[in-house]
Amino acid sequence: MIVDTVIIGAIKSGYIAGSADGIVTVAGQPAKRDIYLLNANDLSVAHTTESLRNGHYMFLGLDPNKEYLVMARDYKKEFEPFVWDYVKPADDLTISEQQALWASWQTI
Repeated sequence: MIVDTVIIGAIKSGYIAGSADGIVTVAGQPAKRDIYLLNANDLSVAHTTESLRNGHYMFLGLDPNKEYLVMARDYKKEFEPFVWDYVKPADDLTISEQQALWASWQTI
């Protein structure tokens, strides 16, 4: 009999995060804007979120084998949407590490 062992906190799951050069900016400054995650194959909406005032955002629990289109949209209608296409989720952090990273951005 084969038994899979699951260690809580060590499970990896795909995520897409706005960090470093990938944060949301408006006129060169970090900004809070709507972010849409679409399935790259059929353009169906997978998730929506809003970036923090510091431009960071995160989509959690994604399939690391799928590709997505990430779109930041300006609700003020001053700028065209910015899009990253065929983005593959990262899976280098455990769920606990992803949550810690997200929590660290709350105070920036």
